[in-house]
Amino acid sequence: MDQFHPPVKDMIFALREVVGKGELDSNLGFEDFDGEFLETIYQSASEITSEVIAPTNKDGDRHGVSIEDGKVSVPNGYAEAYDAYVDGGWSTLSCNPEYGGQGMPALISMPVNEMVMGANFSWAHLVLLTNSAIRAVDAHASEQLKDLYLEKLISGKFSGTMNLTEPQAGSDLSVMNTVAEPSDNGYKITGQKIFITWGEHDLSENIIHLVLARLPDAPEGVKGISLFLVPKFKMNTDGTLGERNMLKAVSVEHKLGIHGCATCVMSFEEAEGFLIGEPNQGLACMFTMMNDARIGVACESVAIAERAYQQAVNYAKDRIQGRTESSQSRVSIINHPDVRRMLLSMKSLIEVMRVLVYENTFECDLAESKSEHDQRADLLTPITKAWCSELCQDITSIALQVHGGMGYVEETGAAQHFRDARITTIYEGTTGIQANDLIGRKFINDNGSAMNELLDQIENDIGVSSIEDNLKSELNHAIEKSRNVSQFILENAKKDPNLAGASSYNFLMMMGYLVGGWIASRNITAAKNKIKENDDFEFYNAKIISSTFYIEQFLPLVMSFGNSVMHGSESMMSMPDEQF
Repeated sequence: MDQFHPPVKDMIFALREVVGKGELDSNLGFEDFDGEFLETIYQSASEITSEVIAPTNKDGDRHGVSIEDGKVSVPNGYAEAYDAYVDGGWSTLSCNPEYGGQGMPALISMPVNEMVMGANFSWAHLVLLTNSAIRAVDAHASEQLKDLYLEKLISGKFSGTMNLTEPQAGSDLSVMNTVAEPSDNGYKITGQKIFITWGEHDLSENIIHLVLARLPDAPEGVKGISLFLVPKFKMNTDGTLGERNMLKAVSVEHKLGIHGCATCVMSFEEAEGFLIGEPNQGLACMFTMMNDARIGVACESVAIAERAYQQAVNYAKDRIQGRTESSQSRVSIINHPDVRRMLLSMKSLIEVMRVLVYENTFECDLAESKSEHDQRADLLTPITKAWCSELCQDITSIALQVHGGMGYVEETGAAQHFRDARITTIYEGTTGIQANDLIGRKFINDNGSAMNELLDQIENDIGVSSIEDNLKSELNHAIEKSRNVSQFILENAKKDPNLAGASSYNFLMMMGYLVGGWIASRNITAAKNKIKENDDFEFYNAKIISSTFYIEQFLPLVMSFGNSVMHGSESMMSMPDEQF
């Protein structure tokens, strides 16, 4: 049965014992968040996500959303789930206290986000994309706009969207056509946007669209893009809702997955909008939202993978089939070695992915007060987003395989996770875009400085870890390989203009699996320390086993991806177009 139980203990272990190394309270902004507090808040979040939000998941997938005359209808239970989420204050956790937020670090709210995503991936996009919109408005909007909109966004009375893509302009925003004409009350926005997540609904009182558009005198290309706040309903000066703005949902997309999410084509016809930030600086403003959303996509990758894993484990324990070498009677399939391989692969990858998401979030939190963390957060973001979303494809596919033929039919629910997961490698910049960002902007542009600092830290942490010597040796070989590959790229990128693009994916995946090995070693060390305290031997021993399995079975991929990079671009680029 497809039920969801948020892994609260795993989350607290990852957050306090691995990312925070048991010392979160020594870092600025975390003084009030001890283990007892975290357990209380996460248990409460677990209740609402498993009991209120999760039951809407299957019907949301089966019945989906529909549109008639610009009005979107949502699945049963969505409104009740939204009201419960808002009434519980869950939308306010890491938001600005000056506008009604609770001011918690993003790291503290990330496990809650993971629970929400695992409960109903389609529904969750409504509230979590609003979080990203809040960050952009808070960081870049005028005081007047913040006073009018921010508190209502934070409270959940309003929801937010991101409007970038146009029919002729996918990832290439330089050819965007939406225009913004100055007017007495701000600007008139005209154009069409596609793939707008929750662009229309009636779950919140108002929808605040953040829209990229061009001013009449804007320079060409991405340097001529500005960001505008465009509300569904105009706002009166006293903060009440005014008349409907000149925008509407033209249609909803029919998608492979996330059927319960209203992905809209939006039309703006001289809609009233207001400039956010400086003219022609819209892309920089939008990236505040975009980078937040990229880590969010990595978190949702963990969430879908976790739900798929839970279902696969339950099925493997219940499904009786075949015999093993050590049993004369029929057994549940979890006793078969290959099924155990699949389940342990899922478990070990998820545990590493979760820590990576939290680690990246922690670096972003610390960057707000300690500038030296900016570089590490920027370096990790493309790895976190792309590697976790790629692994999510593997994990949900494995979950389907554990079910065998029953996974391929819709009744079990395993297929939904497989379908839903597919969007994660596309959202907020595809894997290829993340890989190019990593190898170009984050690696070659600074001559490998930030990457070398990360490799140095990994090497130092492994040296003082509590893992077995043979595992240390394998990790050190992987670090050496990564250094050699990095040097190869730096030495050859100028000679071969295609090298960066041709090797970017393999370089990113190599670094993902290496960072995963670093995290696995930290998991083992933290678990061994907890066992010494005589605390829950079975839980922490499982951590040691799964992380050891990761180093044995997945760390070797560092070598293979590294070898692929060092073959260069010749074979990839030599075939003429007509031979494909």
